[in-house]
Parts: sequence; C-alpha cells; structure tokens
Amino acid sequence: MSTTDHQRKVPIRAIIMILVALAIAFAGLGWHAVATRDSDPDSALHAQAAKLSATAPAAPSGASESAAPSSAPAAAPAACVYSEEGASAAARAAVAEIKKAGVTVRGEVATWKGKAPRATVVYYGAGQENAAGRVAAAIDHGSSAAPRPAGAEQCAEGLVVVVVK
Repeated sequence: MSTTDHQRKVPIRAIIMILVALAIAFAGLGWHAVATRDSDPDSALHAQAAKLSATAPAAPSGASESAAPSSAPAAAPAACVYSEEGASAAARAAVAEIKKAGVTVRGEVATWKGKAPRATVVYYGAGQENAAGRVAAAIDHGSSAAPRPAGAEQCAEGLVVVVVK
C-alpha cells in the first residue's frame, strides 16, 4: 500500500462522518417540525381569554338586550401589585399612585413569580383595556398596558401590575 492510498482514506472517512452527522441533525429537525406542526403559540392565550369570558358574570334575567348602554364609565377592576425582586420601594410608590387614580388595590405587594417584563406593565383581561391604560398612565414610570399573558393566573378578575426597577 502506497502513502497516496493511505492519505485518500482519511479525508474520505472525515467527509463520511460529517455527512452522517448532518443527516442526524436534519432528521432531528424534521422530527421536531412534524411533532410541533399543529401547535399554535397563541392557543394558550386564546384558551385563557375563553376561560376569563366564561367566568364573567351573566346579565340579570330581567335585563333586556334592547336597553340603551349607559354613558357612565364602568367601574375599574381591582388591581394586584407585584414587584420584581429589588423593586419593592417602587412598587409601594406605584400602589399609592394607583389608589390616587381611584383603583382598589387588592392585598399587599407580592413578588412576581416568573420572568419579569423589561418595564413596568399593567396586564389586563377581557374588557379591561381602558382601565389598564388609566392605571398605566397613573403609574407613569414608562409603564404600559398589555394583554394578560398565558399562564398568568394571578389576580384572575383584576388587573395585574408588575413593577420593575
């Protein structure tokens, strides 16, 4: 066997190993695509919204559907205030500002479990968008209002205020 035969076998083996590794990687990606093809990232959010709307109080049986809507603003839902770790002073200040805005605050400030948002945010459920906007404006620390994320069951019928530094 000459040295040229030996030199040719090493690169061919390396190329074969690379091709086998690529085949395994692409097979894994294909399996993942097939396994997750029917999953919808928004399905959990829609399920939570349906759950909230299903638990909304029903209209009294004597109410007529043809009644004119009242011009009085709807009562603001209560708010639960959470703080990321290390932002308890800012959360206490936010509680005072929320109360000044006329919104009831439930309980004490608690620590937010899970990934904290980048800025202070007021999470709202179905039909609470306007109230959440008012609370976010009252806090005014670069805060914003956003739909309640899937998996956030805290304060199920109220606004969830997460205060960050």
